[in-house]
Amino acid sequence: MNAAGIRVAVAGVRGKMGALAARALAGAGGLRYVGGLVRHGAGLAQDEYADIELLLQRARPDVLVDFTVFPASKQIALACIAARVRPVIGTSGYGPDDLSDVARACDEVRVGAVFAPNFAVGAVLMMRFAEIAAKHFSTAEIIEMHDAAKKDAPSGTAMATARRVAGAQTLTRPATWQLALDGARGATVDGVGVHSLRLPGVVAHQQVLLGSPGQTLSISHDSYSRESFMSGMLVAVRAAPSLTHFVDGLDALL
Repeated sequence: MNAAGIRVAVAGVRGKMGALAARALAGAGGLRYVGGLVRHGAGLAQDEYADIELLLQRARPDVLVDFTVFPASKQIALACIAARVRPVIGTSGYGPDDLSDVARACDEVRVGAVFAPNFAVGAVLMMRFAEIAAKHFSTAEIIEMHDAAKKDAPSGTAMATARRVAGAQTLTRPATWQLALDGARGATVDGVGVHSLRLPGVVAHQQVLLGSPGQTLSISHDSYSRESFMSGMLVAVRAAPSLTHFVDGLDALL
């Protein structure tokens, strides 16, 4: 690590999350923002690059924060790991096989990476609490809501929550014998119902509903501003330089 602090680049720096991340990094102690990755063909500012290899060579980051889109995000992460730069991945769309590929690349060169479906500390706690509670219930449903411009559904947070809840308990969805409309019951992830809502003006909201005979439990989290993701992002960036393995989820670093 450079004596001036951890050198950090941002992929997707012109997006809403990427731009906010760059500002947070520039104002954080012990960190140094060194450049951003943008789409090919865009007019470049002095500290912007349209090619990941060029960014890694010239900006020389220790860590790269990724707020792009899948599958480009995976290619960026693998390029970083090969160059011994630690990626901190905040992009959704990764499946279990994709995460395994990134983890395998980390193991091969002993370079760490962080995959965080959600950087909001409250959302991380929501997932953990739901995982603990799921052991005592038989059914789980997740309702997630994001801005209408979000490109994927379900969200990465909802998918990660469903996998964690399902891993704690064998869950079943009560059957509906007659569906008036296809899709009325939402999607199913490992026995967990997942419902995605997309509305303008929304940032990120998720509710986990757990049920058993005679009772229900609701665990929810709301992000009203993208600033809610910055504290967790900074935690991951500061932890990344010392990592030699793949970390799935921010809670391992809290």
